Amino acid sequence: MVQNRETECRVATSDLHTSCGSALRTKGCMLLFCLQGKAVVSVNLERRVFRSGNIAVIFPDTLFVVHKACGDFRVRMIELSPELTDEVILPLSSAFFERIYDEPILPTTGEERTLWETWNTLTDYYTQCSAAKSARMMFRNHLQNLFLAIEVKLVFDAPAENLKSIPSSRRLFNGFCKLVTENCYARHEVKFYADKLCITPYYLSKITARIAGTTPKQLIDWQIVAEIKHLLTTTDMTVTEIADRFHFDSTSYLGRYFRRHTGMTPTEFRKQ
Repeated sequence: MVQNRETECRVATSDLHTSCGSALRTKGCMLLFCLQGKAVVSVNLERRVFRSGNIAVIFPDTLFVVHKACGDFRVRMIELSPELTDEVILPLSSAFFERIYDEPILPTTGEERTLWETWNTLTDYYTQCSAAKSARMMFRNHLQNLFLAIEVKLVFDAPAENLKSIPSSRRLFNGFCKLVTENCYARHEVKFYADKLCITPYYLSKITARIAGTTPKQLIDWQIVAEIKHLLTTTDMTVTEIADRFHFDSTSYLGRYFRRHTGMTPTEFRKQ
């Protein structure tokens, strides 16, 4: 793992096996370059395959979970601080953010893969450069160039049919995903999210059935369980503290809820 002296960037290579089932979270931005193998993931509540040559772009409102990874699965992970992220994404258009939320996993051609391998080599140089001030400026520009290249691929060079306006149902689904990310710790009821979207719970259920093949409540529960797993595997929070964090009435209620969805208690999951 490499981290620059200003703690603005974290670079690591991982198989993500210890993260399986839990939400992959970032406060700034995270780039995942799939080096080899493949994994079944959920991105914004939809199942996808993340395979060799793909790039995933994860922002704080992206719901990203690795469900199952093959034995040789490896990724290069680059995580940026919120401050550096803000600087890097400043020139990007609103169309970029609309498209990247819809297409957070990007396939690459052979030529593009060669280019991002070179980009990663330069990343190592910039993060280890001893001239701190110059290195930071070069690295910021280096990151900006990558995001601008992604914008060109998604927005400017994309086939015209890919740039049709996003249907209202898809916009509502994306809005639901973002609301779940922001509020799942405290709000577990479907009506809360439907009211926020100014639609009825019934209409929300029709949208999630059409796009994700399931109910809003199942998607909310799925995200809550993924977040609990994340806390169990990455923090020292007690089960009681986690129950309080998610506004459960008691630790025993959290235990029953977690067992119903995973087949084990939080303590058993943490030991595993």
